Amino acid sequence: MNRKILFIMLILLPLVLHAGEEHKKGSIILYDSLKSRPFRVNSDGGWMEVKAVMSEDFEGMEAPEQGWLRKWRVKTTYIDESRGNGESTLQVRIQGEGKENPVFTMPWTEKASRWQEKKSNWFIPWTNQEGLIEEKGKLAVRLIAPPHSGTPGKIYRIELEAWDFPMENAPGEKGRPRFHMALSPVSTPLLSQEKKPENHGQKEGQQAMNFALEFVKANMEGDLPVFYKALSENLHVLETGLVKSRYRVAPPARELEPFTMEDYKNNYTPHLYSKEEYEDLFPQWFDKEHSWVPDRDCYLFYGSECRQGGKDFMAEENLVFMVRKQGQSWKIIALPE
Repeated sequence: MNRKILFIMLILLPLVLHAGEEHKKGSIILYDSLKSRPFRVNSDGGWMEVKAVMSEDFEGMEAPEQGWLRKWRVKTTYIDESRGNGESTLQVRIQGEGKENPVFTMPWTEKASRWQEKKSNWFIPWTNQEGLIEEKGKLAVRLIAPPHSGTPGKIYRIELEAWDFPMENAPGEKGRPRFHMALSPVSTPLLSQEKKPENHGQKEGQQAMNFALEFVKANMEGDLPVFYKALSENLHVLETGLVKSRYRVAPPARELEPFTMEDYKNNYTPHLYSKEEYEDLFPQWFDKEHSWVPDRDCYLFYGSECRQGGKDFMAEENLVFMVRKQGQSWKIIALPE
């Protein structure tokens, strides 16, 4: 009897140890060069359609159980063929008839002409469902490199993975802080502070707000030239003050073209904070050990406050950043890590 109990315990032990961990629920091969030629892309070509995607492709994919959150990511095998060293990344989009249209971004690579086997960022749908499209959609890809570089590439394989996470451990869902800095949530409840400026009443402050909203619009429209032009060549990380390349900033995480700025204004309340205001909220940015310290001409834009009853459709986008006028142009000079 003791041997039987021990045997059962040994079988159940792995299940008990991993009961609360994420697990892969399945995958779909969206493109495979073994069945056709490698798909050719070029960084100056924008989005390029690869093939149609049907809802039938998701058949057999079980819906997540209660208490679990479905998250998706893409695994790709590709190569960029630029002649010199340079930074590049690949994006994969599944465009359907609704407003989901997920965009998956691979990690940036710094070496050209190199075989890449990458995993993308996680995508969390609005609804906790088993598929990403209702009936049919289109698979498209985009190779991103410095503007006008004309970087060519070949895509060999695209695999879509479905993973389920315990709801309490899933970022971006219930329990997330009200104030989060783009892709890096922080616990500071900014809106609960006493200082909550609504209007600086200054020409410069209004210019800074207008510029910030234009950047939000570029995120929504996927306008990469405007997106990267808005970033300063001396871009800093807010948390550390360290300098980072503007081409290492992740492009928009979602395909938001179906939405408009009117949708943004109806669902969010943007704020602009002066140095005197954000210095009280984030004194660590002014520590002597900080590599870079904002000056009085820097404004902190906070655009991720979702209105009561609003839809947080830009939850993982760049909605918190610092702006400053450089010469005759406004630039984003600092972003969260």
